[in-house]
Amino acid sequence: MGFVVIPGSKNVDHIKDNLNIMDFELTSDEMAEIAMLDKGERYYHRTDEQLLQFAAWRPDFEKV
Repeated sequence: MGFVVIPGSKNVDHIKDNLNIMDFELTSDEMAEIAMLDKGERYYHRTDEQLLQFAAWRPDFEKV
């Protein structure tokens, strides 16, 4: 469906476990059921001010 998942963990082993999901397949009926959940609504409505704040944001990267 074109979604990108960004891991929310800093633990490498946990991230690897989360990526190990290729041991199943969804049927076309299951995919159709999931598609019916789409209400065509965005959950995030950004403003120009929010976009400017994000563009100026400089994260502090933790040293490992």
